[in-house]
Amino acid sequence: MDETTASDKLAYTADDYDSDAHVPAAEALRRLREGNRIYVEALDHERDLSPERIQDLFENGQRPFACVITCADSRVVPEHIFMTGLGELFVIRVAGNVVGPLELASAVYACEHLHTRLLLVLGHTHCGAIKAALDGEAGPVAAITERIAAVLGDVHDPYEASVVNANAAVAALRASDALARLEKEDGLAISAAVYHTHCGVVDFLGE
Repeated sequence: MDETTASDKLAYTADDYDSDAHVPAAEALRRLREGNRIYVEALDHERDLSPERIQDLFENGQRPFACVITCADSRVVPEHIFMTGLGELFVIRVAGNVVGPLELASAVYACEHLHTRLLLVLGHTHCGAIKAALDGEAGPVAAITERIAAVLGDVHDPYEASVVNANAAVAALRASDALARLEKEDGLAISAAVYHTHCGVVDFLGE
């Protein structure tokens, strides 16, 4: 980390992020929090998207420091929200950031085979799938809205609904034997957050 002047805003190099994929969950979360701070403040912050980086990932494989399960909404882009470069996040996207068999299998792959130690469910405000669930609309994504409606119960506040839905996804992940074992024995942390689409801030839940 470059600490040349007090005015310099935590400048990271590629090595800071990718020297070891097995970073502890607390360090991975710190990186996400700092990346979001930089994103919200619109600070200049370079990320490695170079041809050399592409070649390195091709030759040596991916080493993401966090796995993020988030919505397919085009406004919610974890790589930008957390100011990360190629190969740093393993991102799973599905409308409503729900966790079904396919999403779970992908998460297990990231945590068990890529040794990622932070698994974050990132919900967001003004989510169309959540709004449809709250309004009792099924439409073309009934399989998703019905799942969301089931976990929301009597919740009617849109922000609270985003929180409840994200926490429900965390519970679904923890129901996995493989992830439960990694969380108990191998330092995996599973947590939830909500991205505010109107301002870019991420609320890390449970902190």
